[in-house]
Parts: sequence; C-alpha cells; structure tokens
Amino acid sequence: MICLLCTAAVAVLYVQGWFYGDAERASRDWLLTNSAARRLPADPRIVLLGIDEATRSLDAVFSDDLEKSPTLRLMKEGFPWKREVYAAIIDRLADAGASAIIFDIVFPAEKPGDDVFRAALLRHRDKVVIGSNLIDKRYILPAETLQPPAEGPSWIGFVNIRADADGLVRHIYYRTSVEEYFGIPAGDNTREIFSLAALGLEKAGFVNQLPPGHRPVIFRYSEDVVPHSLHEIFVDAQWNAPPYNHGALFRDKIVVIGNTEQASEDRVQTPYGITTGVNIHLNALNSALKRDFLTDLSTKANLALIGVGGVAAWLLGAWVRRPLLRLFVLALAILGYYEIAQNLANNYNLVPSLLSPLLALVASGIVWAAWEQVLDRIEKQRTRKALDRYVGKDVAREVLDNPASFLNTLHGERKQITIIFSDIRGFTTRTETADPQALVSQLNEYFEAMVAIVYAHRGTLDKFIGDCVMAHWGSIISNGPLTDTESAVSAMLDMQAKTAKLNAEWVNRGIGAIKVGFGVNQGEAIVGNLGCEAKMEVSTIGDAVNLGSRLEGATKQYHIDSCVGENVAGLVRDKFVLRSVDLIIVKGKTQPVEIFTVLSRCGVPEPPWLPRHEEAVRLYRAGDFAAAEEIWREVLTQAPGDGLAETFIARCVELQVHPPSEPWDGVYEMKSK
Repeated sequence: MICLLCTAAVAVLYVQGWFYGDAERASRDWLLTNSAARRLPADPRIVLLGIDEATRSLDAVFSDDLEKSPTLRLMKEGFPWKREVYAAIIDRLADAGASAIIFDIVFPAEKPGDDVFRAALLRHRDKVVIGSNLIDKRYILPAETLQPPAEGPSWIGFVNIRADADGLVRHIYYRTSVEEYFGIPAGDNTREIFSLAALGLEKAGFVNQLPPGHRPVIFRYSEDVVPHSLHEIFVDAQWNAPPYNHGALFRDKIVVIGNTEQASEDRVQTPYGITTGVNIHLNALNSALKRDFLTDLSTKANLALIGVGGVAAWLLGAWVRRPLLRLFVLALAILGYYEIAQNLANNYNLVPSLLSPLLALVASGIVWAAWEQVLDRIEKQRTRKALDRYVGKDVAREVLDNPASFLNTLHGERKQITIIFSDIRGFTTRTETADPQALVSQLNEYFEAMVAIVYAHRGTLDKFIGDCVMAHWGSIISNGPLTDTESAVSAMLDMQAKTAKLNAEWVNRGIGAIKVGFGVNQGEAIVGNLGCEAKMEVSTIGDAVNLGSRLEGATKQYHIDSCVGENVAGLVRDKFVLRSVDLIIVKGKTQPVEIFTVLSRCGVPEPPWLPRHEEAVRLYRAGDFAAAEEIWREVLTQAPGDGLAETFIARCVELQVHPPSEPWDGVYEMKSK
C-alpha cells in the first residue's frame, strides 16, 4: 500500500508538472549533457564564417590588402556594412563552389546597394538564404527590395529560435507556418515557411534529411564548428593559402555567415550553456545531415516507468529485509535505471523521464523502510517495556540492541562490577502473622521505589531474592570501576533515604515500618546468561558477589545500616564519609577484608565523634582494649544507642576478661552468613 501511494503521488505530480517540474526537465537535460552523453561530431560539410571583432574592425588587415580589395574598403567604413559587401560575399563563395550560403542576418529596411545585393541573390538564388523574423504574430520579411520574385525558389528562411517555458532552448523548428508558430489553428491556405537551416539544406540538395511535419524536434548538441573570420576570404594572401586554398575549402559545403561574438545580443540559453544563435542553426544543420534527432518518451511510457519504479521498490522491500543490504540494492537499482535511461538517449534517441521513476523507486523504498522502522521501534518499545519489568533496563537494552552479545549465549565474561545486596530485617518473621495481601502490597511498593533508584543511577536489577534486592553496576554497561562504584554507593544512600520516607508514610497509614541492611562490594565477577533453554536470566557469580552478600549479613552483627568492602572504600573515599568497622574473615574464606559503613556524601558535616571512633578502632586493632573501650564509651555518650560502639564495647570487655591466646591481629572471624 505504501509503494502504491508513493507511486501514485509521483505519477500525479509528473502529469500535473507541479512541485518538481523544473527538476524533472533538468534531469532530462542532464541525460543529454553529462560526460557520458553522446555528442554529434561536427559535419565537415558545414563551414562557419564568423562576423567577429577582427572582421568588424579589420585592424589586423594590412593597408596593401585594403587597397587591393574594394570589398575590404567598404567593410572598413564600418558595421553595419553596405549591401554591396553581402553581394561580394555571395559571389566569392558561389564562385568557390559552395552548395548553400546561409546568412544568419535579417535585412528589414531598404539600404543603398540593395540593387547590387538583389542582383547577387538572383544570380545565385539556388544557393543563397537570408533571414526573416516572426514577431508578435507577424512574419517580418526582408526589405521589399530584397524579396524574391513571385515565381521561382525563395531565398528567405526564418531565424527564430524558440525557448521552452523555462527559458532554455531544446527544440528546433525546421518547418512551420506563421499561424502554427504562434499557436493559431492553421487554415486550408496556410503557407509553409522554412527555417534558415531547412532552406539551406534544401538548396544544398538535402531536403530529404529534414524531419517530417511542423513540430519542433529536440536537437542533440554537436561538437563546435570552428569559425573562420569572414574578412579573410577577401585577403588574397589568406584566400590563396590553407585552409582556404583558392576557395577549395567551400566547394560543395554549406556555408553559414553569422555573428560569433559571445558578447553579442544574439545569445541564447540552452541545457549545454549559453551560446550564440548561429550555433543553434549549426546544430540544426548538423542533426539533419546526420539524421540524428531526439524524441521525448510519451507520457504513457513515462508513467509506465514510474509504475516500474514503484513495483521495484515493493519487490525490494519484500525480498531484502536487511536494511544495509536493501540500501545497497536500492543504490544498484538507481544506477541500473540511469544506465538504461542513458542508453536509450545515446543509442535509441529516446529521452525518458529520469527523475520521476527514480523518485517513485526511492520514495517508495525509503518511506516503506521508514515505516518498517517505525513499526519495529514501536514493537521494540513494547518489548522493552515488558523486559524492563522483568530483567531491568540495561539488560533489555542489551538484548534488543545488541542481539549478538554475550547475553544471548550461554557464555559469560569476567568484568569488574560493583554489587548491592539489600535485605529487609525480620521480614520472614513478619510473614507468619501479617495479612498476606497487605504485606505483598507493601513489599511491591518498596520494590517499586528501590528499582526506580537503581535505574536512575544506571544500575542493573539482577533479581529479587525474597525480600532482598540484588543490583549491580558495570555488568552490562560500564563507565569504569570508579564511576560505577560511585553510582552504586549513591544509589544505596538514596535507597536508605527513600526507605526512611516510606516508613514515615507507612506509619501514618498504620503499617509497620521496616529496617533494611545494605551490603556493597566491588571486584571481579563472571557476568553471563545463566540457566537453560527453558529459563534464562542475566546474573553474576564469583567471590565478589558472595562477599557482597556476606557484607549485607554483617550489618546485623554490627548493628549498622550499610557495610561496604575495602575495594569500595578505596574507590569512593574522597566522595563519601566512611566509618571504619572491622577486619573480618567471612564464613568460607581465609583472608581478612576491611569493612566500612557509609555515613553520608562528602560536603555534609561529619559527626563530631567520628575521629574518636577511628582512634578507638586503631587502639582496638593494636590490642589496647581498655583504651579503645574508654573512647567508645565516650562516642556512645555523643551518639546514644550507636549499635557499632555498643558492639565493640562488649567485645573489648570480653577480650579484657579473656585475652586472646594467640598473637592479636585485630581480625574477627564471622561464624555465620
């Protein structure tokens, strides 16, 4: 349907000539003027004598030559010349054996010397052609003194060159009538008139070379005919030497005399550029001598080509699904049609529409492809929204935008990631007595808020493990370990703040508040598409992941809201306020790790007791339990109810009563997860 509509629109625009009519004409012109277009060679039977600046001024002619030639002396008197000059030109060329002598000049008024000129016209009436003009629905003949007798052949041909609507000359009239030329219906007594070129061809014996009828024909531009300066034929030294050779140059030739100065008013615009009027007459002669005329393809034929363009676009869209391949094939189709059109113009003299069929092909193809992209985008958005709800935005983006990535295989990759585990304290116990519907509603509200924060910080939601949220950064899209870790810690602080806000709302609604612990770790993990063909999920495995889970569990033992590993602390220490917690060996491991809790972002005033806490940690790890206990009790007075201080006070008391039996290294081994 899309191809049909686009093709129909192009067809209507082509027939009506709206919108891109000038571009359509320009494209057809380009077929005839580009470097691959065939041009006619100049026929050697045509000779051009130019009325150029050298002929008008005769400044280069020696005085001796002027003395020898009466005609040169008359020409030297100034242009326009006396009519005797034209008579001398006719006699010299006719005596040299020219088959036709064509003057691209009109002689509308009587002038002295007309009798001499007319006598020359009468003597060589079977060879000479002079100009007439069609102006304002009138046929302007030469002066009455220069008109041919009623009986016998005429020597008058019209010089008019008619431009098309856009001001460019593409067509040549060989034969017409005054009425037809001006668009008036011709009557029974309509008299046929010939152009300069047509009458010259008739005089030279090539009347059968003329195209039939009175319609204008498109000429194929020929190579330039090199002009000779007209005055040279009256300079004996030049007349007797090459290329004239005593007039042999003109024997059996069609000689055209006209203005060859580019600065003259006799200039016309063509698809090939600006040229002189005489050059158009030369092209008319050349095309007729070689029987090489061009014909515009009919409207019906061009409409058929437009239809072919639409069908080609439909076939292309139906058979070629890959966008880049389709674009390549479309380019080949465009090139192929151009080659066909150029071949028709060069070898069969047919000028087809170039732009409209290509427009039908390209418009149909591009609009269809664009519509498919729109539909594909809509479908992807629908799929993306569905995937976002289950696997997270980053995973959905990777699955849809990079289908060849590791997420679509059973393989994995080792990556530096930062992982968060957040768990609701005592939630399992609450499930035993709480209303199931209310509990699920509260949990979903909590999850909705937490996941939004993860996505806002460009994290990837891994899964919900009961009431636990597992998310990671750097697994699918990474901005580097530093940025990923900063994003994760920022997300954790926002999740804590959002939880506090939700708790206030829930309490107002009569719903019990929750307490959440967060564990954050950074390190190397394996990220991949885990599972089987029936059920797959993007997840992470490895020591860094396990430690993150253990850190979340450690928040319960130390009575803190968050616990981050030493890798995290090393990356974000200059952006967040950290509080040292302990050196621990988690269950199942042998190497200790230092853990911290995050208090706030940098820029927020630090608690005044924090330096004393850090001093107590240093004394504790050095084995000075009494001094550490004393400082923590001081901290407790400044931060009543601080669970971490209470934990270490109890531990210091125990270690003073039961000192460690082995050398003290400050490491605490966790016995549970």
